[in-house]
Amino acid sequence: MTAPEHPPAQATVHEGIEGWTIDGSSDDQSILDNATALLDAELPDPRFVSSDYLRWAYRDNPLGRAVERHQMVVVEGNPRLVAHYANMPRRYRGPDGERSNGAWSQNAVVHREHQRTRHFSRLGLEIYDEAGEGGWSFVVGVTNKKSTGAVVKYMGWRLVGPLPVRIVTPLGRGQRRTRHLEISADFLDSDRFDEFAATVDRHRVSGWTTDYTPDVLRWRLACPHTRYFLHIADDVALITTRSSAGPIPACVVLKIFPLTSGKATVDATRVIRSATRWHRGAFAVYAGFNGSVRVRGIRPPRHLQPSPLNLIIRRLDPAIDQDAITLDTFEFLDMDAY
Repeated sequence: MTAPEHPPAQATVHEGIEGWTIDGSSDDQSILDNATALLDAELPDPRFVSSDYLRWAYRDNPLGRAVERHQMVVVEGNPRLVAHYANMPRRYRGPDGERSNGAWSQNAVVHREHQRTRHFSRLGLEIYDEAGEGGWSFVVGVTNKKSTGAVVKYMGWRLVGPLPVRIVTPLGRGQRRTRHLEISADFLDSDRFDEFAATVDRHRVSGWTTDYTPDVLRWRLACPHTRYFLHIADDVALITTRSSAGPIPACVVLKIFPLTSGKATVDATRVIRSATRWHRGAFAVYAGFNGSVRVRGIRPPRHLQPSPLNLIIRRLDPAIDQDAITLDTFEFLDMDAY
């Protein structure tokens, strides 16, 4: 760890709470390095090989900086980061062209030797207050079954429910007129991307959904240490990645963009089959929901899913009716799973 042994000038010391809190508003590289190390130790992921991922998430977002909290304590004479949490700015698009500045909840982590210290809940409430004062309306997140009860009871979240999952096999009729390509840095800087981004996320919605403006979509698809792929058909476009279930290759559908502006529901199943064949996957996985899209596939039993995810929502503006917040669309690209 590279943090100081004593609280730095920008830290906050709370009476009765061990250690000190850093809000993450500085550009101190050690803050991101320490958070990356803690996440890699407690929630291993290929993206945590360097601080590039957190810099992309917390600093490079075209909508602004994340609201962060980092809790440090001294252990055997050395400083240790024991808890970290962030809310990332996100703009939501609603019915009738409405826009709302909100947030995405991510990277809630506590050191295994410092569990049950209530650091996470305290940091979270601090973040929500700051975000609300900054004019953010509501925050969306996902949590596992183990954590859901605590965030609902102690941190004011509303449980929407588990994300639905569909398994689509490559068998059956696909969509022949589909273009496939890997999303590279060159593509994101090209006129082809500008043309694509100008055509997506223009369909009508009945609730809130992430507002994928061209700048936001370009940034989201530039996530470090990831590989994304684009599949474009006549009436729908997919963003996918590759994964596996043990030795079995799989196509993961991260986002479905209807390429129409009307109210009609688009069936994406045939395009998903074509993308799965292109990936040479044994099956495709789609988690979430999209108010303008239908995906026909198998619903796996909940107990067979490796880590079922619960969708949760919390207001940041106290004037908002939390129970009235509804989402039209929420898919893998709208979270930080890939």
